[in-house]
Amino acid sequence: MKIKVAIPYTGKEEYKSIKKIVFSGKFVSGKLVKKFEENFSKYIGLKSAAAFNSGTASLHAAMNSLNLKKNDEVIIPSISFMSTATAVLHQGCTPIFCDVNLDDYCLNIEDFKKKITRNTKAVIPVHFAGNACKIDEIVKIAKQKKISVIEDCAQAHGTKYKNKKVGSFGDISCFSFYATKHMTTGEGGILCSNKKKLTEKSKIFRNHGLVSRNDHVTLGYNYRMNELAAAMGLEQLKKLDKFNSIRRKNSLYLLKELEKRKSKWFEVQKIDKSIFHTYFWCPLRIINSKISIDDVIKKLKKKNIEIRTRYKFPLYKQRVIQNLKIKSSQNYKKLYLKNSEKIAGRIFGLPNHHKLNKNQLNYIINTVANLYD
Repeated sequence: MKIKVAIPYTGKEEYKSIKKIVFSGKFVSGKLVKKFEENFSKYIGLKSAAAFNSGTASLHAAMNSLNLKKNDEVIIPSISFMSTATAVLHQGCTPIFCDVNLDDYCLNIEDFKKKITRNTKAVIPVHFAGNACKIDEIVKIAKQKKISVIEDCAQAHGTKYKNKKVGSFGDISCFSFYATKHMTTGEGGILCSNKKKLTEKSKIFRNHGLVSRNDHVTLGYNYRMNELAAAMGLEQLKKLDKFNSIRRKNSLYLLKELEKRKSKWFEVQKIDKSIFHTYFWCPLRIINSKISIDDVIKKLKKKNIEIRTRYKFPLYKQRVIQNLKIKSSQNYKKLYLKNSEKIAGRIFGLPNHHKLNKNQLNYIINTVANLYD
């Protein structure tokens, strides 16, 4: 029987909440969206939030709320999902790609310092795969340089750094509720901040720039979250800590047992003890240069194990970036970031979801450990 890499954790609670909305006929942003914003921001430890129809939309809105303008430079890690870069471009800003660490795959602090120029207006540290960046150091540097910090927490709902939830360190933070995330609204996202003026501005931005029925005060988009998504989100939020607990338990067991096997074809992600990792991915990195990610996928598929794979190229090597005709201090076509090049196409995530039993976990361990031995 195939072991899937992820299974959304939904049940009768979500069904009942959505059923009520269907019969009420009230689908557009309303009281449930407001309640979800209040509950989620409270969970993160912040004062306010604005819900969106995707995590990407929330990133775009975050940059707009901070008044980032055309040609402003925004530093982002080169190993991330494409929306970290495209949200910058949609705001008319210039992405500046920063290297990552080999051990935790997060923004490299030393390279971040080197990438700062007089045109740098923001940085988007990505809490990669449920791990956490060294966010306190990033914020300290950003404050000294008067740079805004937008935390990309699309893969880190409930992750903690030094006993404080990620998303509560920077000026603003963004989360995704895509189907495979820690919690889901089907599609959706949210922006959180202690600065209410940023969330209020974002609520105008998500609704065509409207402040009243007919008064458009700024350029905006249709980025609204609907009541069906909010109803589902409210139920999912109640279960989030339970989801995280199960995924952590499964991931820690998998990684601990795999490390014991001392296999020479992969290594596990290194985690700082100050981090409460929520393991969106249960991450491994291929360290044998003769082994390709495509071969790993193929071999594990034959063993009925599905894995998470992405990030085959650093973001600056994606065709959409290579073909950009914008003013930038970086030559994207010639850019080479050492760690990013080494990691790209070499990392993958093992199944770690709530429906796995001990026998399945042991099967994954034995299969992965012996795949090339």
